[in-house]
Amino acid sequence: MQRRRLAIIAPLAVSVLFGHVLVSDAADIVQVGDAATATGHAVPVLGMVDSVSIAQTGPLTDAVRNVAFAAAASAGAPAVVGRGFSAGLTRVRRGNAVVQQSLGPGWAFPMAITALPIEAIGGVMGRRISGPISAGGVVMGQTSANIRGAAVGDTIDLMAANGGTRTFTIGLIAPDDEVGGTEILISLEQADVLGATIPTRVLIYGPPSRSAIDLALQSSGLYSNTKVRIRKTWDAKDPDGTRSMAVTKSLLGEFQMDYANLTTLGWTSVDSAWKAAYLPAARTYPTGIRTRCNNTIHADLTAALAEVLATYPSLVYTGPDGLLSTTGINVANANQYGGCSAGQARLSRITQSLGSVSRHSWGQPLDVSTVANCQGCVPRMDCRIVRIFRKHNFAWGGNFLLSDGMHFEWVGEQRHTLQYPSKYCPNTVNAQTQSTGPPSSESSDTLFADDGLIEE
Repeated sequence: MQRRRLAIIAPLAVSVLFGHVLVSDAADIVQVGDAATATGHAVPVLGMVDSVSIAQTGPLTDAVRNVAFAAAASAGAPAVVGRGFSAGLTRVRRGNAVVQQSLGPGWAFPMAITALPIEAIGGVMGRRISGPISAGGVVMGQTSANIRGAAVGDTIDLMAANGGTRTFTIGLIAPDDEVGGTEILISLEQADVLGATIPTRVLIYGPPSRSAIDLALQSSGLYSNTKVRIRKTWDAKDPDGTRSMAVTKSLLGEFQMDYANLTTLGWTSVDSAWKAAYLPAARTYPTGIRTRCNNTIHADLTAALAEVLATYPSLVYTGPDGLLSTTGINVANANQYGGCSAGQARLSRITQSLGSVSRHSWGQPLDVSTVANCQGCVPRMDCRIVRIFRKHNFAWGGNFLLSDGMHFEWVGEQRHTLQYPSKYCPNTVNAQTQSTGPPSSESSDTLFADDGLIEE
């Protein structure tokens, strides 16, 4: 985990405010002792229309944008440019009462945010979702609203790129699958107010037929690789697909980050209450790996490593770090350079927006054999290890947008039976590990699952 490379770029300043954004005042606020119950949420009527998200590891390049727009035009579908990022939430208010508040100046809860043009929000999700945003509000996903006890009409304070605070009103609380799995859905104009101006995706929606857009993308030469990820609402479920920030918080707890004291490499403290509940001191796991991992993943990680050790002992290397295991688990390397968590959060501003949070901040993934499976390299991890981890509720980073063969990320559900044409280590087709029947479909609540997070 320590051998990651970060690009830290100062956030952009913002000088123009729009009429629908308020600046927080300094008036006295009455504290609410108990969190409120979320109310006023939407009842699903129509699902999200067929959509394709074409995203990159950093800012959207002109080359990818142009090819994506040409493919959309060929298929007869509209296309727009959108943005995905995270911003710190400092307060949720109901009138003068505080529903949720950060520890103090500089502290905030990281929130995943997706920004799209209003016309695209209406075209993809319907007028019931776009209407509140057109009126100046924001739409919050149901899972996130439940975590913070938010209700329609509450105001939320978000940290802007210039260090100031911008206040928005929750106009609607919608089911996660209606907003693509994001925590907060906003317009591009609202993103501008936050200083989040860097495009990160092309969204194609409402193609006349799925086969038409599939053919157009294939003909254009645009496909998922180490720099471009294509997610379609009708894709088969990916065994190595990641969970959204909202789902991650619901499973592993929600922490606050000390944004005021970020180091030059993006490291900062998380609140002590969350650490006490979810991130214990380092423990020794089967194979001899010793690291700090989230309490929630402890049982599954123990079971996965125990099965690897019992079934394929030759794939567990416990010798000196100088003799590197190329395809198995190198224990000394994991203990020195890998592991789950360093006990801090990490924020990367690789898109020059407000930032993306590393999943290691939650103590969610385990990194092993970091030299032989370096990030961005062709993964060399033995596929038998990969499939054991999938069986025990982990996804594998070898098929991430930026290949990360060292990385096993807990996702809270078994992935070893999913039929999917993975580039590396597809699930084996046999009675023991492969499900029968048609592949399960990817849900629309994963379309924006990566927004605000770093796949590492």
